[in-house]
Amino acid sequence: MNDLSADSVKCRQYFDLQYSKPVSYWGDQPNLLVPLLSIHLRPGSRMLVIGCGEGRDAIFLARLGFDVIATEISRNGLKRAKEISSENGYKLELLYLDAHGPHDHLGKFEAVLIMNVIHFLSPDSISERIEHFKSLVKPGGIFTAQLFTVEDPRYLDIGKSDDDFTGQLIVEDPARNYRVRYFEKGELASYFTDWKLIYYHEGLIWDKPHGIQSDFHQHGIAQTIARKATDSL
Repeated sequence: MNDLSADSVKCRQYFDLQYSKPVSYWGDQPNLLVPLLSIHLRPGSRMLVIGCGEGRDAIFLARLGFDVIATEISRNGLKRAKEISSENGYKLELLYLDAHGPHDHLGKFEAVLIMNVIHFLSPDSISERIEHFKSLVKPGGIFTAQLFTVEDPRYLDIGKSDDDFTGQLIVEDPARNYRVRYFEKGELASYFTDWKLIYYHEGLIWDKPHGIQSDFHQHGIAQTIARKATDSL
């Protein structure tokens, strides 16, 4: 994979640096949405985790016995995920793959999981990417996502500090040197009008210190666990 988008390159540079540090950037516990997803799946279900970082969600799911393929653009993230899974005997397939690229060759899945990745994609590709990832879900399968919204305190802080800010949804994060596309209220749900929403939530959540954020902090997020119709082609 040689032709990375500019947004992919910037994100990879930032996270390669973070994942090279001795302390895990995200910690070893899964996102809170992931255990909730797992109870809606049959044992051994085939799952795709897009943008797995250091592997915490993918490893948690593999530990539960799911058949997991996980992708990531940071080689340092993949290295750490491989080390943790090997040390603990968890079986999963870890692939170097840009979320902007095609995923059809991976096949179809009972579940696709994409946590805190969509808002980092090239803004003009997001709608197409969501539809592409949805197409990887088998009929009756589940799509699970979490992303940042305009309620996020960081979005509001950037707006206050930028004299040119006019409420645009795409902002350059000055501390990380990449763009973030924040979602409006109800926007994530609009992609799943013909799916059954098992779970949907928007609001503020607390997060532990990580990376450049040295204190407990909040994020404005939208979360969904959505099931595809069984008669979908």
